[in-house]
Amino acid sequence: MSREMQSALTNFKRCADEAPKGTYENTKSLNEVIGGAVDQLMRDIRALGLKADACDHAFVLEAAIYGYVKQSNPDCSLFPVSEGFGSAMDGPARDRVIAQTERDRDFIRSMPQAISDNG
Repeated sequence: MSREMQSALTNFKRCADEAPKGTYENTKSLNEVIGGAVDQLMRDIRALGLKADACDHAFVLEAAIYGYVKQSNPDCSLFPVSEGFGSAMDGPARDRVIAQTERDRDFIRSMPQAISDNG
């Protein structure tokens, strides 16, 4: 997995985990879908009596699914907006970004980043 994809998924997941309630709902939903798909795959593999490691390899699977969805929707603003928010969570702008997001909650909801708005 490339460093770029690892960073993109990490930032996307940070957005899903850290965004204030009522914001970035499509990011949170897609994160749950991807995580659920990987969890189900691991359960199915284990049901066959095989090992399915839940460490770094699971993250690689998540990254592959994330990359697939992202590449399938090149015009969808969900990805760069979510990754941008997530990238701010480790920096000095964290508190300001969260406060602005809370303040601009209604505007963010109206942004054309919804998955259904883009295909």
